[in-house]
Amino acid sequence: MSTARLTAFALLGLALGAGQASADVSVERGATPLVNGDAQSAEDITLRNDRLVASIAVKTPPPWGVAPGGIIDAAPVIDGKPARDKVSLIDFIPNNWSSWPTTYQRFRIVEDDSDRAVVRVERDWEGVELVTVYSLEEGSDQIHVVTEMTNHSKKHYKDILSGYVMWPDGGHLFGPPGMHGTEEGPTDKAVANWSAAYDENWGFVLHAPYMNYIDYDARDLYEQQDLAPKASRIFEAWIQVLPDGSIARAVDSDIERLGMESGHLSGSVQTPDGESVDKPVVVVERDGEPYTWVVGQDGAYDLNLPTGQYELYATGRSYADSEPVSVTVTADSDRTIDFDDVRAPGKVHFKVVDEDSEEPRDARLTIREGQTPLVGFLGQTTYFTELDTVGEREIAIAPGDYEFDVSYGENFLSRATRVDVDVDAGETTTEEVEVEQVAFPNQHGWYAADMHHHSDVLDGFTPPEFAIRSQLAAGLDLTLLLDHDTTRNLPEAAKLSAGRDVPFIPSIEISPSWGHFNPYPIDPDANYTLNSGEASVQDIMEQTQALGGEAIQMNHPYIKYGYYTNVENGTATGGYFPRFDLMEINAEGEYEKTLRKAWDHWSHGERIYLSAGSDVHDVWKHRSGAVRAYAKVSGHLDAPSFVTALRDGHAFVTFGPMVYPDQVFGDDLNMKLGDSTTLGFDLEAANGLKSIQLIGQDGQVVDQRSFDEDDVKGRAEFEITAYEDTFYAVVVEDAEGKKAFSNPIWINAMEHRPAPADPEAAEDEDASAES
Repeated sequence: MSTARLTAFALLGLALGAGQASADVSVERGATPLVNGDAQSAEDITLRNDRLVASIAVKTPPPWGVAPGGIIDAAPVIDGKPARDKVSLIDFIPNNWSSWPTTYQRFRIVEDDSDRAVVRVERDWEGVELVTVYSLEEGSDQIHVVTEMTNHSKKHYKDILSGYVMWPDGGHLFGPPGMHGTEEGPTDKAVANWSAAYDENWGFVLHAPYMNYIDYDARDLYEQQDLAPKASRIFEAWIQVLPDGSIARAVDSDIERLGMESGHLSGSVQTPDGESVDKPVVVVERDGEPYTWVVGQDGAYDLNLPTGQYELYATGRSYADSEPVSVTVTADSDRTIDFDDVRAPGKVHFKVVDEDSEEPRDARLTIREGQTPLVGFLGQTTYFTELDTVGEREIAIAPGDYEFDVSYGENFLSRATRVDVDVDAGETTTEEVEVEQVAFPNQHGWYAADMHHHSDVLDGFTPPEFAIRSQLAAGLDLTLLLDHDTTRNLPEAAKLSAGRDVPFIPSIEISPSWGHFNPYPIDPDANYTLNSGEASVQDIMEQTQALGGEAIQMNHPYIKYGYYTNVENGTATGGYFPRFDLMEINAEGEYEKTLRKAWDHWSHGERIYLSAGSDVHDVWKHRSGAVRAYAKVSGHLDAPSFVTALRDGHAFVTFGPMVYPDQVFGDDLNMKLGDSTTLGFDLEAANGLKSIQLIGQDGQVVDQRSFDEDDVKGRAEFEITAYEDTFYAVVVEDAEGKKAFSNPIWINAMEHRPAPADPEAAEDEDASAES
């Protein structure tokens, strides 16, 4: 399709959801008007009307090293005033989050009238041209967006994932309807082609009719496609901006845009005592799956639904769900359905202590059984004890019967304690809970940190306070915080950690599209000047020095945007530049490849060591410290001493088991050629021990031992003989299949020497060799 036709096609796009009030559309150059917005360049472009404001990156670097041209700020207009920015990135992605080499970006304001604004963006990705047209009409709550993707190269792109992504600043995620709980995969079961990001006071919906594949909890809506040389493909979508978390407006847009027959429902929501629920939420299910919901006001609701069979239930913040009601919606029907059985909240006050010392413990409180809300702002499934009143937390919760898991350092230091709780409406229940610690790494001089943990910047959902609370509940000895290309939240996290007298490791995740790195500990006040979208790996190493980092970690090396993946693909800017110190075993980042690569490094005598990070962005969904690094620290524990030990390889990484070697990992063991010695390891596993493997040259299993899985503690000894310079490491597995991976013990095999004539000289020489 020609660019002229593409522009014409975009201008003919339907403007959905027009409001009753209207105001002029404008398109402006300059910094975004949105509070907390990222677009700060004089060249950036902002689209606005009386419903929404959205800013397009022109000179402001977008997150994650993508090419400029996407929306990096957006918010609804409420009561005539723009709300705070709630978007990290809404953009077209050519092939999931693979490296994005780009050589040009061109921007043109095509139309700037009072009733319509149109912006055209031209970019490249490898040999592919991307032309995107944004259009906003008067009174519309949606931006219409069309991208033409044209392959000008000779390369045939097969099974690539192309389409629009929508990454919010915090909040919650939902969709597509029919695929609840699916993080990634084909959209065969979807009953609508949109996904939503929302909170109580804002929302965004990405309508993507082309989609056949989702990723990252449906923040990414893709078409899995082939793009042959000279071929083109058109992608059309609508970005809907909502003034609150009532995503029933997405269904309204479907009804209007697709011309669907529909009916109307309305009614009241009350408790059995006749009290109105101030802001009721009515959830709609279709074929047993969540479909949408509406947020009401003053005890009443109304919504539109396409014709069909549904089940509805009413609820509210910390209220018990009503009984579901089956509804048949017919064309142009108008029905009243009232709910009068929504029970008011109760409270639970938890007090968590150590079983032996009776000292209060930081804890994670997770609902295993009982009501858990679908709508994110109505309640949670996971809670954390307070920072100030250690071990305590009072929560408002829907009345009913619950089963909680209460844990401190679960899988590492202890197992979860199961607690049954009965909650009555309007009543407070107190639960005193004991946790039993069975592993004690601190007694052996080993201390733990999660070396990759996010807060609520860009793709993060966790305010700094809860990042710290979650890490303490995980039984970590130091806290750490990093976010993509910013140090914004480091001062707050440092202050919170200091308030608990816990060492804090400040960091930053430098995030080009071809590899992520985090230096630590950095100076939070240092000037971060890097544009990760343009930087080379050499620039990143220089920036690490400018930030004062003592070590630099290569994060998730083998995912799509991992450094080793792109080094092997030839798409890492600056090529291979091995000035990093550590490789991350990531909780979900294809860590087996990283482990094999580490063994390969060590087989060649390359002292690049293992670290570990959970890469948690949302502590309510994922566990802080799910994988962590334990380092052997002598003397005072603080961020510098821990990082020095980690950088020097005096560490192991673990998903659960503990391993304490007689010879510290990362050290050199000097042996005479042909001599033998014993490597000994004390082991602990909260879940019970299963096995230990001794790993040698080329990652081969040299020897192994098994244990009774009821054993929490154990010891293993392996006899080795020095035939050559090599290394030995271990893999420990617990009874639940969780593993620990050690850094190497280096073996220096020295040849036997002729005995010197002077016996005293012989003693001195032997002592020198052993030292």
